[in-house]
Amino acid sequence: MLKDFVAKLKNKITSEKGSVLVMVALGMVVLLGCASLVTDVGLLYTSRNRLINAADAAALAGAQELPDKPEMAEVVAREYAMANGVSEDNLDVEVSADNRSITVKPRQNVRFLFAQLLGFTEQEVDAEATALTAPLTGAIGVVPFSIEEQVLEIGKQYVLKEGAGGPAVEGADGKMSGWYGALDPDNHQGGGANDYRERIKHGYQRMLRVGDRVLVEKGNMSGPTTQGVQYRINQCKNGCTSENFDLDCPRVMIVPVIKPVNSKEVEISGFAAFFLEGVQGQGNENNVIGRFVKMVSSGELGGGTDYGAYAVKLIH
Repeated sequence: MLKDFVAKLKNKITSEKGSVLVMVALGMVVLLGCASLVTDVGLLYTSRNRLINAADAAALAGAQELPDKPEMAEVVAREYAMANGVSEDNLDVEVSADNRSITVKPRQNVRFLFAQLLGFTEQEVDAEATALTAPLTGAIGVVPFSIEEQVLEIGKQYVLKEGAGGPAVEGADGKMSGWYGALDPDNHQGGGANDYRERIKHGYQRMLRVGDRVLVEKGNMSGPTTQGVQYRINQCKNGCTSENFDLDCPRVMIVPVIKPVNSKEVEISGFAAFFLEGVQGQGNENNVIGRFVKMVSSGELGGGTDYGAYAVKLIH
C-alpha cells in the first residue's frame, strides 16, 4: 500500500512538473511577443517620426528656392534630408511641373530586435512631405513704405518713399517712382515721427493682408526716414547684397504693393520684397531706394497677384 501511494505521488509530481514547464514555455512566448510589440513597434514609430521630421525640413528648405530655381530646390532638399540621416539611395525628391511645390519622400528599413526570434527581421517605413509656394497675401513686419501696382523687374532700383512726390513713371535715371508718401498702417492718425521711425526699423508688428485699406502717412519726415533706414542697414553684419543675402537680413524688406483709393488711403494689392539700398538726399530729396528681389517670407499665402514675395505651406 505504502509503495503504491509513493509511486502515485511521484507520478503526479512528475506530471505537474511537465505541466509547469509547458506553462512556463507558453508564458515566455507571450512575454517575448509583448516585448516585441512594445520595443519593435516603438522602434518603427520612432523611425517614422524621424523620417517625417526630415521630410518636413527638407521640403521647407527646398521650397525657399521656388519657383525660380527648381534645380536648386531639389539640391537643397536632398542636402537637408541627408543631413537628417536619410541616405541618398532611400530618398525621392520631385518638383511639380509648375515649380510651385516640392515633394520629399524618404524611406528606411528598420531591423527588429525581439521580433527576429519570432521570424520577423525588418520592415520598411516611409514618409512624405510637400511644401507649396504661393504669393504672400498676409505678413507681419511690413515696413511703412509702398509701391504702386506695376510690373517689377528683378535687380532694378525703385523709389519706395519720395521726399517731394512725383509722377509714377520711369525717370531718366531708370528708377521707378513708388507711392509719394509713407504709410500709416495702424490707421490711427497720431504717433507721428516716433511710430513711423520704429516701423521702419522693426516693421509693423501686426498682420497686414491683401485687401486692407491703409492711411497715407502725412509729412515728409526726412530725419526719421534716414534714421530708420540707416538703422536697418547697420544691423546687417554679413555684408549682404541684393544678389546674395540672408533671408533674415534686415536690409531685405517686405513692402506693400498698393493702388490709390483717394488722397488719404490706399488698398494693398500684394507684397513685394526689396533689398534696402539706402536714402538719397535730405528734405525734398529724401528718397528711399530699394532693389527688387524675389524671396520666401513667413506669412499667409494664397492665390493673389505674384509680386515676387512668397510664403510656404507644408502639405502632408
